[in-house]
Amino acid sequence: MATVKLDLHIEQELAERVKKYAAQHHISVSSIAQNMFTVITRNTATGNIEVSPLVKSFSIDGVSVPKDFDYKQALAEARNEKYL
Repeated sequence: MATVKLDLHIEQELAERVKKYAAQHHISVSSIAQNMFTVITRNTATGNIEVSPLVKSFSIDGVSVPKDFDYKQALAEARNEKYL
């Protein structure tokens, strides 16, 4: 498949973290972006979004979510706490 150049403007701190992550995992920043774009555009019409293993492996500032974490339940509980 042919590729194209895409210029992005993001916060400098985020760019540095992404570059560090890419170096630690021996992948390119382009691969990370392509995987993210693939995930968010796949099956959006049906709402059935499949998350790639690469995306699942991401952690934010050392915080990782347990594999059995039910985000829908957590969201419902947070909404109930806020609005009820």
